[in-house]
Amino acid sequence: MDTKIKFSVVIPLYNKQTYIKDTLYSVLNQTFTNFEVIVVDDGSKDDSLETARSVSDSRITVISQENAGVSVARNTGIYAARGEFIAFLDADDYWDECYLDTISELTEMYPESDIFVTAYRVLMNRDKINYSRQKSPESGCIDSYWLTLDGGYDFVWTSATVIRRETLISAGCFKKGEKIGQDLDMWARVARINPRVAYSSKICVSYNRMADQNARNRVKIAHASAFIQDLEEEMANPVRSDAEIKAIQRKYDLKMTVYIFTAILAGEKKLAKRELKKWKGIKNYKNIMLRMGLRIALCSPTFLNRWIYGIRLKIF
Repeated sequence: MDTKIKFSVVIPLYNKQTYIKDTLYSVLNQTFTNFEVIVVDDGSKDDSLETARSVSDSRITVISQENAGVSVARNTGIYAARGEFIAFLDADDYWDECYLDTISELTEMYPESDIFVTAYRVLMNRDKINYSRQKSPESGCIDSYWLTLDGGYDFVWTSATVIRRETLISAGCFKKGEKIGQDLDMWARVARINPRVAYSSKICVSYNRMADQNARNRVKIAHASAFIQDLEEEMANPVRSDAEIKAIQRKYDLKMTVYIFTAILAGEKKLAKRELKKWKGIKNYKNIMLRMGLRIALCSPTFLNRWIYGIRLKIF
């Protein structure tokens, strides 16, 4: 590995011709310049590959492969990387020019961590902007990744996350075939090696939520199977503290709620009923209410459930 390169920026690309050029320029405009960029085109059917190749800079490498999914695309980038750290960026998100500088400072201040993150903004429709959680003090190192699962937008989120390359490889990289939650499963497996999360509350990244609005509006069963299994295993892990278990349970309850509700929307009511019975963990008031709501949804007309789903998309 060429350790002279600090960051390898890995960008999986699939049918994002409208966004990829701006995404790349947001990287090239960084005030911290010791990086390479690896774009992995995953068999795009539009002009994404040609658009990426049109951005001329010696630090950019564009790899083309047959469509194999985002996990394989990210793994291709990780194994091609020469940097000590992998900085993940989706092809429709953007970095502020201070992002890599901020992350670099975190790596110097908290070398005991393998996970480094910043806060981010979420670009909603009609110019509305939401924000991820901003902890106090402005920067620090959280002892346990599991404690970050306690609500709101994901604290460790793909386009605002950098991880030490050797730890990613030790954790087995991204699981092939996972349709949803591949990144969350990856962070969980990294956390089993080193649970510390160094963070900055400075907002340095834009999540372009509207870029995938059409995909979000198409109802599909949101089964983050690998991550749900991670959570079930950790809820039964005797080394986890009460605070960790509480945070893990909350994330599990939310993931199960989305999974079962989208199964109902997709007309898979038998699946929904079966998964309701398999719900794991400690019963508490909140998850009892969530399960009650799902049982009501099983009996509700489709138009009402779709209306509720639409409201959720507008809010979160």
